[in-house]
Amino acid sequence: MNRYKNALLIYNGKAGQDDMDATLGNCIGELSSCCDELTLYGTKDKSDAERVCREKGGSYELLIILGGDGTVHECINGLAELPVRPKAAILPAGTCNDFSRSLRIPQDIKQAAQLIKHGGTEEIDIVKANDRYFSNFWGLGIIADASKNVNEAVKGVFGKLSYYLSAFQTLQEAKIFTVQAEIDGKAVEEEAVMVFVANGRFIGTSELPLPPQKYNDGVVDIFIIKEAGFKLLKELLAAKGTGKLNEKSGEILHFQAHTASISTSPIQNIDMDGEVYTETPTRMEVMKHHIPFIVGEEERKETAD
Repeated sequence: MNRYKNALLIYNGKAGQDDMDATLGNCIGELSSCCDELTLYGTKDKSDAERVCREKGGSYELLIILGGDGTVHECINGLAELPVRPKAAILPAGTCNDFSRSLRIPQDIKQAAQLIKHGGTEEIDIVKANDRYFSNFWGLGIIADASKNVNEAVKGVFGKLSYYLSAFQTLQEAKIFTVQAEIDGKAVEEEAVMVFVANGRFIGTSELPLPPQKYNDGVVDIFIIKEAGFKLLKELLAAKGTGKLNEKSGEILHFQAHTASISTSPIQNIDMDGEVYTETPTRMEVMKHHIPFIVGEEERKETAD
């Protein structure tokens, strides 16, 4: 069993009290048995998790993130520039929980807490994008517009279905833009409807049609999507489960890279881990082995190969 001298658990302090009490009740017993000292912190606003991680993260052996992809994104940005970073663990409690799925973390809170007690650890890559960081994905075009168009009221009622409805609507209204990129020194210029940079395997709970990848290989997968519509959607769905994209069609360009610079005309909104708050241009670099995460067994075997 893993043992920790001290641990900090960050959760959404603005969530419904009854729901959060029940969620915490499902995991505190498990966590207390492996943490000599367990501190709980309920966030007060959207940037609170990042601030707490930056100010206090280095004082703990283990940081436990109870929340969804937005909370994970905040915590990643708080931890990324610390000289000594604690081990991190995720208790998935959001709408999609895509990064936790990529790490093969059980989506049941109690099982995820048990993984913290008994699971293995891998040094996971994250990606620096200008002065921010992302763990799962970076995107613009269709994907950023879909995230921005998600109605928060609908999201609360329909959950992940709201993402699919938004993406479907955005697909019908996709706008073409020009993308100029330098990918590991190679110049690329294309007309596109989406650019997608993947460090993870899931978005909206669906597994992406990506080739097998390792979280500590120091590269990301970059996709430039040149044409929207049902043909593109069909091609992406057909690739799911095979790990292969039909790149011969010319509609999808695929690169693997350690560094990339991406600009667009006109300027595009950027979605990082489901959060839309920056714009192009972007300079990005993979930060290899940057944060240790507790991972599920399947992911641990893959990264060990």
